[in-house]
Amino acid sequence: MRTPSQRPLLAGLVAAAALAGLAALPAHADTPADPSPGTTAEPRLPDELRAALARDLGVSPAGVAERLADESRAQRAATAIRAEVGDRATALWFDAADGRLHAAVTTPGAADAVRAAGAVPHEARRTRAELEAAAQAVGAWSRGVPGVRSWGPDARAGRVDVVVDPAASTAAAKVLRARLASLGGLIRVVESRDVPRQQGGDVVGGEKWTPGSESPCSIGFPVTRTSGAGKAFLTAGHCTNDVSQPAYGKDGTRVGTSNKNGTGSVNAREGDMGIVDVDQAGWSLAPKVAGWGEGDVAVTGSAEAVVGTAVCHSGQTTGYRCGEVTKVDQSVDYGNVVIDGLSYSSACSAGGDSGGSYVTPAGGRAVGLHSGGGSATCSGGSGEKYTIFQPVNEALSKFGAQLATSNPQPGEVTVSAVSAQTTATGGRVELRNSAEGGTAPYTWTATGLPAGLSVDASTGTVSGSPTAAGTHQVTLTATDTVGKKGSTSFAWTVTAPGSGAPKLADPGSQNGYVGRLVSVPLKATGGTAPYTFTATNLPAGLAVHPTTGLISGTPTSWGFRNATMTVTDATGRKASVAVTFTIWS
Repeated sequence: MRTPSQRPLLAGLVAAAALAGLAALPAHADTPADPSPGTTAEPRLPDELRAALARDLGVSPAGVAERLADESRAQRAATAIRAEVGDRATALWFDAADGRLHAAVTTPGAADAVRAAGAVPHEARRTRAELEAAAQAVGAWSRGVPGVRSWGPDARAGRVDVVVDPAASTAAAKVLRARLASLGGLIRVVESRDVPRQQGGDVVGGEKWTPGSESPCSIGFPVTRTSGAGKAFLTAGHCTNDVSQPAYGKDGTRVGTSNKNGTGSVNAREGDMGIVDVDQAGWSLAPKVAGWGEGDVAVTGSAEAVVGTAVCHSGQTTGYRCGEVTKVDQSVDYGNVVIDGLSYSSACSAGGDSGGSYVTPAGGRAVGLHSGGGSATCSGGSGEKYTIFQPVNEALSKFGAQLATSNPQPGEVTVSAVSAQTTATGGRVELRNSAEGGTAPYTWTATGLPAGLSVDASTGTVSGSPTAAGTHQVTLTATDTVGKKGSTSFAWTVTAPGSGAPKLADPGSQNGYVGRLVSVPLKATGGTAPYTFTATNLPAGLAVHPTTGLISGTPTSWGFRNATMTVTDATGRKASVAVTFTIWS
């Protein structure tokens, strides 16, 4: 059973993708796929959908046309950048003001590749490793601390935002705030009294499905099992947590079985995603998203959400609602569960929309499944108005499912580029990889991996512990359901373990001034390379690069700080030094 704290309160994603019996969703003649690569034509939309976008984005119908054409170009640029730049791009975002994709990158060569793709490069304030390390630290420090709502990267600012309740004043909350302050400019604390919630509620009508005798949820996307197990649809994990529960369609008749045999529901750190098997005769899949009188959306395939781009969701309570993607890769504390990897939008919703579908208005690409949101609904109410969604590609991979579409998704399979890797023998490795295009889900293979490492065929994650030193040329390949392939290659060097513990040279006491750049290099020797550098209690505005050990930034306040610098080698051995910083005004 869903617990009371999991009652869906915010509307579900783009249009609750309908099963043809659950909802007959006729194709709309004016909803084609994206323009072919190399074109800039604006994707044609039904007038009703164009009006819905204008309403929710606050622009004119002419503005909608211009924006969708810009976003189509930006999506193509994003694909090219992921393929060429990969993890050297720390963030991608679309800026509606100039109509272009922007990318934060770490090298001049990556900046050149971004320009070649037609996007705008920016020097990254932080590396991806720094942002990931900071987010992991926040997650560890926040465990059990009341008042922490969510945390994750701010794509444009190159930092990690941590949303906290200003009313939380326990000793643990105060300790957390002090720890966050020690990371300086890497962290921004955002205060909000609103509580994110997984949504549900006693509502009637619309494109709904009902788990047993519980409150109804919304359909996400119709899918087929790639194992040949038949028809199904994706929805929220918190709607499917009972094992082998009867599932009923909008007309009250049984459509299938939710979470069959206990293998079809995730509502944990991994995500908020579930699958319902359509095992009752008479039900067929319609590859559409309900537009609720504003024109249905044909589903053409899947895509990764890009910050700043328009997205629309459909749910059985609030119908078809649009907004912008505001955050990606966020960790959300719902009170009863913490879930990683979720995305946010500015669209509105209400109870009962959980599990509904999020799609791109240009091209009808499936983006996500509605998970939750704030306390304000489309009709008003106190609190903040936002929605939270689970990326759909993760659900497709998790459940071995393929989106129901009229045709295979156009375009080739593209695997995100990977920078050269260095790992010590015996060190634990976890390298996550991603692909897009073609027809998900993908089957992953790898050649040239160092001994001791392997690739997960369904997720593309490489893991294990290298057992021998050497340099290897690795190729990762993703194959979609119709046989299209995409690959990326990179060098992987495995170093032999060193002797003894690492040593960290003392840089001595440091002086700086508010508003002036500070740069302090740290030097490590001994132990087993590569090293990871961390620091605590740095002056506000300063941060340490996790791989180079450079402490840099611009102090924002004066005073004294006794900071601790630590180097950790590849085997986990550590060395630390204490450094006094004096910042003058």
